[in-house]
Amino acid sequence: MAEYADFRPPKLGIGFIFSAGLRPFLQHNSSVLDVLEIEPQTLWLADDPFQGPFHEFTAGIDLIAELPGHKLVHSVGVPLGGTRPPCPAQSELLRATAARLDSPWISEHLSVAGTPHQAAGFLLPPLQTEKGVATAVRNIRRFAEMTDRPVAIETGVAYLARKPFEMSDGSFVARVVEEADCGILLDLHNLYCNELNGRNSIDSFLSEIPLERVWEVHLAGGVEMDGYWLDSHNGTMPKELFARAVEIIKKLPNLGALNFEIFDTFLNNIDFDIFDAITEELRFIWNLAGSESTVAVEIQSPVSESNIRDKPTSLIPSPEEWEHALTKSVWKCEHGKTIWSQDIEPLSLYTRLAQSFRGSMLAQALPRTMRYLLIREQGKISELMQRYFLSINPKLYTPLEANAFVKWLDEDETLDPLLRALTEYDIAFLNIIREGLPQIVKFPGNPASVFEALAEARMPEQPPPPTWEIEILPDSFTIDDFKSHTILS
Repeated sequence: MAEYADFRPPKLGIGFIFSAGLRPFLQHNSSVLDVLEIEPQTLWLADDPFQGPFHEFTAGIDLIAELPGHKLVHSVGVPLGGTRPPCPAQSELLRATAARLDSPWISEHLSVAGTPHQAAGFLLPPLQTEKGVATAVRNIRRFAEMTDRPVAIETGVAYLARKPFEMSDGSFVARVVEEADCGILLDLHNLYCNELNGRNSIDSFLSEIPLERVWEVHLAGGVEMDGYWLDSHNGTMPKELFARAVEIIKKLPNLGALNFEIFDTFLNNIDFDIFDAITEELRFIWNLAGSESTVAVEIQSPVSESNIRDKPTSLIPSPEEWEHALTKSVWKCEHGKTIWSQDIEPLSLYTRLAQSFRGSMLAQALPRTMRYLLIREQGKISELMQRYFLSINPKLYTPLEANAFVKWLDEDETLDPLLRALTEYDIAFLNIIREGLPQIVKFPGNPASVFEALAEARMPEQPPPPTWEIEILPDSFTIDDFKSHTILS
């Protein structure tokens, strides 16, 4: 690991999180961005979401490497705030990717993603106690050693209220980064969410963290839902956030990159003028970086009466108890079992977000299956999906989620002959990616009329015999483009 004392981030400039939807804008103006931030796990397959082995879409990494500008690696699969230790197989593959792309540092979330053996399906806030600090510090140091890169931890959004026994958000981050000797990825939209949702003000957070350790800043857009402002990455940043970013960026002497986050779904719906406007805002903010910084930064004591309120120590959970309770509540919808009544509403929100994310993976991987179910089940589709979400734990990777859903459907005895054929047809495309071989699918008749009805949102009729055998061929890439990565003991 490169010690923080020996590391100062290079001044890379402005950028976007890379996705396929960004490519038309890069073709429109290849020089508009200085940085592309890569989320490597979005280009992986996995045999098991926790243990791997993990398979990298190397052709995709090669394509990104050839694009102009600097590259940064932003991991989204090894959150460092919980008791699940950094996965050696993932970390080694991240190390290789960072070396391939010459990423000066690697960032990862200071969050909890479940327990060591159970995924929650969504990033959750870590326990902000002394034991929580020790857990995060241990993970960060280990992750830095395994990836052979300086590490910056991302400040998260938290829809839960801070508990009476917890440190303030800023003091917790300050303790972690000082003891782990790492940098900060300051996600200003996450802080904006926390302020609007009543958890913690931006000013109080910034007053407690070492601003000289901020190596990177994220900005994004959001949306209001059920009384919460969500970190939804759905478009341009709010005007209020732009104004705050202008002032905050001046106080960051070691800022190395300013990146914007937007999901493909929304990126595909904006035109070049809006994209250019976003980049002009980023460039304006970037040009102010460090202009009003001071050498000395006063940090409030992380343990004080203002940060930890009186509470019997018997009610303070361990990190293991904390993440087990949150994971079970979000996955199993057991929101009422928390001892903090104010958590019921935000935990319900986390459940909806986690289930929405899983549903979007299924819609992406099983488009014909899901469209058929929507038409067949009509008003009962939510009930069917809820049964699935409560029965099967989150799988984290789209192909794994899709296969788990199809297996569950089969066991749930809801596979009529047409639905069975559609699931096999959709799964065949996933098998092509995984196996690199042609797939033979049996269909109860000519599928043309079925696909036509689905496209028109009509309930298809089962086609007449005879049974068809359909051969689906590999298209642009095969499993040979993926590299399986395992750690040998």
